[in-house]
Amino acid sequence: MRRKMVIFILAGVLALGAAGCSDEKKAGESITEEVDGYTEEAKEALGGQLSAPSEAVTNAVSNTWVVPGSDDVYELKSDGTGKKNEEDLTFECGFDDEKNITLQMKIGDKEQLYAISTDDTGYGINLTSLDGGKDLYFLPADLEFLEMNDERAKGIIGEWADESGNIYRFDKDKKLKIKGSSTDTDGTYSVVEDENGTLLLRLVVPGGSLEYAYTLNADNTQMDLISPGTDTVHTWTKNQ
Repeated sequence: MRRKMVIFILAGVLALGAAGCSDEKKAGESITEEVDGYTEEAKEALGGQLSAPSEAVTNAVSNTWVVPGSDDVYELKSDGTGKKNEEDLTFECGFDDEKNITLQMKIGDKEQLYAISTDDTGYGINLTSLDGGKDLYFLPADLEFLEMNDERAKGIIGEWADESGNIYRFDKDKKLKIKGSSTDTDGTYSVVEDENGTLLLRLVVPGGSLEYAYTLNADNTQMDLISPGTDTVHTWTKNQ
């Protein structure tokens, strides 16, 4: 469950930052200390324990990641240490005055600064170089991403209705349209299988994403979905 929870944290934090990110990203002055300071003020006002935003991002990116098209594997740990393949690294997450959510990584004597953003799958992260280096794209190492002609996934294609009457249309190109009672929402989706063999459907829309474990019946006319961390089953019916 930890992987699923940190993905939600990352999506939430990045949604706050992505709305203001400039199209042409560049390195700005760090304002991490200032942003984290708001949390200290909130602790005093509200009581209880709150995580600083930079800590939340660090926890969210702490995972084992692969780089598509290469053999590189990055392991990032919540204490700010990790490895690229067999080489040790350290990293810090924060924010700058260009409204970028940042990750600064040091491998040996080389430091690299990136802006972090989520991708259309809702699972991967884009690392856009802020200092003239090479951009990176990370996908979780423990997930198998399924194409929509895969037997485990292709039954999802089509139009579905939930218990509240909302309509979900899944296209072959992984585009998604949600038709509510008053508004329509465009987004994307992805289908994966985790290391435990659980099939997961992730819906990505402006401002956030939702993940469900799913099962399809034999003729692909009913889909049961369970929200992570709950026992609640949502049943969708395919429109014919």
